[in-house]
Amino acid sequence: MGAFSGGLTYRQYHVQGELPDNWPTTFLAEIRRLAHTPIDPANEEERSVGWCSAEFPLDVELAESDWHLNEYIVLGMRIDTLTVPGPLLRLHTEAECRKLMLEQKRDSLNRYERAEVKERVRLSLRARMFPSVKSIDLVWNWTDGTVRFFSSSEKTNLEFMELFEDTFRLSLVPEVPYTIALHERGLTLTEAQKARLEQVEPTPFVDADTALAALKG
Repeated sequence: MGAFSGGLTYRQYHVQGELPDNWPTTFLAEIRRLAHTPIDPANEEERSVGWCSAEFPLDVELAESDWHLNEYIVLGMRIDTLTVPGPLLRLHTEAECRKLMLEQKRDSLNRYERAEVKERVRLSLRARMFPSVKSIDLVWNWTDGTVRFFSSSEKTNLEFMELFEDTFRLSLVPEVPYTIALHERGLTLTEAQKARLEQVEPTPFVDADTALAALKG
């Protein structure tokens, strides 16, 4: 979602550090190392995060031509989740408990027996489910160090920063007015201006009482 289709909401970052020598070869190895691995329903894993093609999320066997497009590096960060919904689990657990009580001619099961049934049902349902699949696009202009990640979710952005830095061994700095000023082409700041910029605080354009009234509706 983002670079080729869907909404255009994104967060922008600046890359800190120098690209290594022969970086396409180095990056290819690291992208393949951290390519997305599908969740195995037989395991307890509920979430899997890794790189995929930005054009087709199920494509995780990437060649350099899949992600190195002129001055851009374009990838998808694929997130798979596999969890059994609570209401579904409760419904099937109750059905299994009733079946067991009928077979054993009992009026009830104790909490330990119910817990055992619940876990057995959870594993059975999990084995029959498909994980949800989501892919979020990354567009990195490696000539100017600008990175756009097409998600505004705080949790997802933190996951992205961790995956990016683990893959490329470079740091990401979120774009804020200070970093924009530092990286703006043709703009040279003196040390005094940089020091003043570090002390800048947000300016509210609506007074507190008006904002509170608007929130209350």
